[in-house]
Amino acid sequence: MNFPKKAARALIVLLLLLAGAMAYLASTGQIISAVQNAVVTVTKPVMKLSAGISNAVSGIYDRTVNIDDIMAKNEEMKEEIARLRKKLSDYNKIRAENKEYKKILGIEDKISEYDISTARVIGRDGMSSFWSFTVDRGSRDGIEINDVVFSAEGVIGVVTDTGTNFAKVSTIASPAVSVGCFVGDERDIAILSGDYAVGTEPRCIAQYLPKGTKVKEGDIVTTSGFGSVFPPDLTVGTVESVDIDSSGNYMVASVKPCADVANSKIVFIISNYNN
Repeated sequence: MNFPKKAARALIVLLLLLAGAMAYLASTGQIISAVQNAVVTVTKPVMKLSAGISNAVSGIYDRTVNIDDIMAKNEEMKEEIARLRKKLSDYNKIRAENKEYKKILGIEDKISEYDISTARVIGRDGMSSFWSFTVDRGSRDGIEINDVVFSAEGVIGVVTDTGTNFAKVSTIASPAVSVGCFVGDERDIAILSGDYAVGTEPRCIAQYLPKGTKVKEGDIVTTSGFGSVFPPDLTVGTVESVDIDSSGNYMVASVKPCADVANSKIVFIISNYNN
């Protein structure tokens, strides 16, 4: 019976000692630190998880903002590139026109009395064997059927059809186009038209040369002005060969056009010639 009493006394003493120890720790603030450490230990994993989620969300937001900025800048760059390309295109057009104008100064005395329009080739007839094409000038620009088309190098053809803002051109390589011309130093008269035996390059035939002609390879062919379409003294081409016609009555000359009939990009149109 004495043992329980002793155990009770020992427990009371232990509790008193524990209370005193806690009172001491509280007075020094160590018990708060201990509690804080316990709380931190318990909540640390949760805090890490929360911080990770917060950083991930922040990163996604930042990336979204950055992507929006990049897309906006990309659109600005596209617009700027488009503007620069247009400027370059305009510059190239002006430079090409200036180049042709400089070349045409060499024949200014031959064309000064005519109204001259500049035109750009905007299409070629893929079905034609004679290099016909379409230009960006039409009836609203004063262009009419039979207006002569040429470059600084020579005659290219004639207008055969017009719309409000376009005109179709048949070249001198077409058998349907006839040009009164002079050939060689003695200016023998001939009628030039396209060669039916068309090859890979434009060629013309100067017909009705006299049998005794002195025309030879390398001679220059120019417009005579006979008729109502072509003004005089425009260069047409150079003679490549001379042969007797199949009928035996006259001579014919194969002529290579001086103008780049197949590839011209900028041409000039005489719109008020009336012989």
